[in-house]
Amino acid sequence: MKPNQSIRVSHMLRGIEDPVLIISTDRQIVLNANRKAIDTLANGRSSHLRGLPLQAGYGMEQTELFPKPMPPAFLLPVSQNGSMALIDFRVSPLKIEGKKYWLAIGRKVEQEEELQMRLQHLEQEKSMQQMKVQLMSMTSHEFRTPLTAISSAMDLIEARLQLDGQLSTFHRLQFRKMADEIFQLNSMLDEVLTLSKIAGNNWEPNRKPVSPEQVIETLRYQYFSQRKDKRSLRISIDGEPRLILADKDQLAKVFTNLISNAFKYSTLKNPSVKLLYRKKKLVITFSDHGIGIPEKDLPHLFTSFYRGSNVDGIEGTGLGLSIVKTFVESNRGTISVSSGVNEGTTFTLVFEDFADAI
Repeated sequence: MKPNQSIRVSHMLRGIEDPVLIISTDRQIVLNANRKAIDTLANGRSSHLRGLPLQAGYGMEQTELFPKPMPPAFLLPVSQNGSMALIDFRVSPLKIEGKKYWLAIGRKVEQEEELQMRLQHLEQEKSMQQMKVQLMSMTSHEFRTPLTAISSAMDLIEARLQLDGQLSTFHRLQFRKMADEIFQLNSMLDEVLTLSKIAGNNWEPNRKPVSPEQVIETLRYQYFSQRKDKRSLRISIDGEPRLILADKDQLAKVFTNLISNAFKYSTLKNPSVKLLYRKKKLVITFSDHGIGIPEKDLPHLFTSFYRGSNVDGIEGTGLGLSIVKTFVESNRGTISVSSGVNEGTTFTLVFEDFADAI
């Protein structure tokens, strides 16, 4: 600044009681500061403030230059006599004789006020989260009721047609299609309801001795037998079967999702499940010979609502694997995946808590 400009700015700065900085717009150099700013930021030493780049903090052993570009507001942490404080600066453009500068006026944030602001922010986030959980839970329940009614009506109509000798092959095919669609919708609603419980922290596992092979056998009989494509689930066991400590319902949801995916994303060969009982761990693999997963998708596979880039046209919500990972880890297990495009996919679960090792 020119001498006469500096004098005028100094008079202006002395008239403001709060910390004030005049900062260059190009290199963010502190060109001028009032006494309050010098005392607050530089412990009264103007040489530690004026003519120097704006810092991301003052009075600390290590600090960095303030990042660019200049935001409309920023907080500067300040250390004075061993105590920390936050200065809340508000920035506005300043023009002196045709040249632009930044005018930053600060205010000390009191600890009680800072805590109150943070608590208010957390309460707002908590309220929004609760609203999301309630909406997901309500939506799931509201949709499930009419679906149940539709399914019951279909069963009655099918039974009456069969009783009257009017149930043709065409009718059977249409009923089967409707039943499949209802099953898919119910599965989606179940995922949404499960996600709402997870989001609401209402999903703690009830870990008891469980036979994994019995859970898988039951699921195979209930959901994966008599398929239209004639495929079946192959199960093999290596080692002496043992009970593991796990939540049976959560384990069933994990297995159901992984087996469903194995059928959904493959068409020709039978998916397989292998249980390998070792001395200190149980390894379960779920394998298919389907479309596989692109390498770029693997890091995001367990993220909610994320779907692979090669699954267009295949139904799904992107919630299943997120829920699978949550339930596996809540039962003290681990999950990993290996895959290649058009080479199939294998999910590997490892559990180390055997019931007989307690």
